[in-house]
Amino acid sequence: MLLSAIITSVISVIALYSEMALFVLALVILVFIFYLIYKRSRGEIIFAALLILAVTVSGFLAAGKTKMLESYDDVLIDGEFVIADTPQNYGEYYSAIFETLQSDVLSKGEKIRVTYNSGNFKFSEKIKAKLLISGIEGKVYKNSNYSQRIFLKGYIKEFENTGENDVVLSLIGSVRKHIRNIVFKNYKASEAATVMALVTGDKSYFTDDFYNNVKCAGVAHVMVVSGMHLSIIVSMFLYIINKFLYNRYLKALTIVFVTVSVMAICGFTMSILRAGITYFLMALALILNRENTSENTLGFAVCLIYLANPFAIFSVAFLLSVLSTFSILVVSIPVIEMLKERKIIKNKLLLTVFSSVIISISTLIFTAPVTIYYFGYISCVSVITNLLIANVTSYAMIFCILGFAFPILAVPFYKISELLVSYINAVINFFGTLPFSTVDTPRFTIILPILLIIMAFWVLVACKLRGDMVKLKEMEIKRVVEGGNGEYARDFGTDFKKRNKKGRKKHIHIIRR
Repeated sequence: MLLSAIITSVISVIALYSEMALFVLALVILVFIFYLIYKRSRGEIIFAALLILAVTVSGFLAAGKTKMLESYDDVLIDGEFVIADTPQNYGEYYSAIFETLQSDVLSKGEKIRVTYNSGNFKFSEKIKAKLLISGIEGKVYKNSNYSQRIFLKGYIKEFENTGENDVVLSLIGSVRKHIRNIVFKNYKASEAATVMALVTGDKSYFTDDFYNNVKCAGVAHVMVVSGMHLSIIVSMFLYIINKFLYNRYLKALTIVFVTVSVMAICGFTMSILRAGITYFLMALALILNRENTSENTLGFAVCLIYLANPFAIFSVAFLLSVLSTFSILVVSIPVIEMLKERKIIKNKLLLTVFSSVIISISTLIFTAPVTIYYFGYISCVSVITNLLIANVTSYAMIFCILGFAFPILAVPFYKISELLVSYINAVINFFGTLPFSTVDTPRFTIILPILLIIMAFWVLVACKLRGDMVKLKEMEIKRVVEGGNGEYARDFGTDFKKRNKKGRKKHIHIIRR
């Protein structure tokens, strides 16, 4: 599935530039699928190929849609819309995402990035308006909006409040407002801004200087609500459930409920969607009582996101989330497990510190292509900064959530969390302002970290194939010992079990050789 995720990532990039290339590619993949069926290939390989074909078709349809919408140039439309996010104030103007409910031109669900000079729009509010819409221009601006399925920009000519609100969005807005009020009531302003970023993914309360320090310190991925944040929240609820009773269906239901709730509060961003789908697959595995591997789960989640939105590849938060998770799976965990199994580092504290260093270094390398491409520099202090705040960030979130869950003990929980967040801010501000915190890197240097990632993926695949071969050989040996008809059993017959003990050992030795 990881290989499928890489292939579909390339397809998603092609979708932005060549509709015809996707059409030809879809035909090639279709022929390849028929070839796999003819050769009676394994079902999982055929399934992966079908998934790649589905993403290709989705990319082809999305490319055709964007080509049509890009042709709009100051087209006046009339319709009813809902404010699909919290309006942002940029000083001279406001910006909000309008989602179409009904229109004389656009289909239902179409999103528009609308700017306006004055107004008091609120999240979840329904309005009737006349908009002047156009296609989105500018490569960076276009990619950012396309990753959110926003293909149009607009300006309000006339509007009328309907006095109605979307029920679901209104509920989500109320929860967000409740969280915001609690946080700013119990934390200082600077700490409250960091808590909002950690818990809800809302970085709008960051000052420009602090957000710049976050990027220079190399901890931008920490401020993106993704798998790490979701795992903390889900684990807390599962811990409570396991204390009272164990039921896999109840665990699966808890995972789904908590995941959907967090995704809604965070605004269904690309990074939280990736983490959320991963947990949905985990819940499904619990219900079916099947084991799942983290690598396959990550790859399948990425493919599903591309299937829904081929342009998700252009989301910086999504890329940081996927690459940091990928680095932990293919580099950090195998190295740490090797250290534990061979007892190379026997001291537990030293092993914990070294594990954090491995995770920080691997995350730095794997996220380097994104930081180089989008930011034009790489952090020199990322490893030490992540080492100093990684575990502290987890505990800061835990105590904050405990404050939400247990109002009676909220004050001490918030105080502890505030102290931890103050420490996090101090570390970020110190290392982010150092004159050598970053090094400017030309875009061509992106080749080096990409080559390292390819090498890591190749090693992962090689180890997986080696593991499968060893496992298959052990299964064949077992079948031979039990008198089966496996490949290695054909020379021994079904009466193998009747052989004497000495002869059995001899044959097993031959097989293992």
